Amino acid sequence: MDYLGVRYRGGGTTREGMDCSGLVTAVFSSFDMELPRSSNDMAKVGEKLEFKDIKRGDLVFFKTNGRRVINHVGLVVEVVEDEIKFIHSSTSSGVIISSTKEPYYERSFVQANRVVN
Repeated sequence: MDYLGVRYRGGGTTREGMDCSGLVTAVFSSFDMELPRSSNDMAKVGEKLEFKDIKRGDLVFFKTNGRRVINHVGLVVEVVEDEIKFIHSSTSSGVIISSTKEPYYERSFVQANRVVN
């Protein structure tokens, strides 16, 4: 949550600006954990989850803008019944919290992974 409001910067991993996978990389690095740099490669790490099993700290993956491969990642911050709230870096707003109930993310959701037990 310390990164809320940081502006978007493609390839960025610092408070000066970050993209979605840069945000996840920065958070995990602060706990001395390494993940692949791209969202598509991150999606290959850890255990894939059923939607009902998603918890805070899990990663959520999306195929946005009609892409055929995973190109967006967020970090789950809250689960309320069938709604997942996640922090991510969007190109338009920088680091924000969004919901899988928003039509854009509901449509583009692909999977969730647990990389930390």
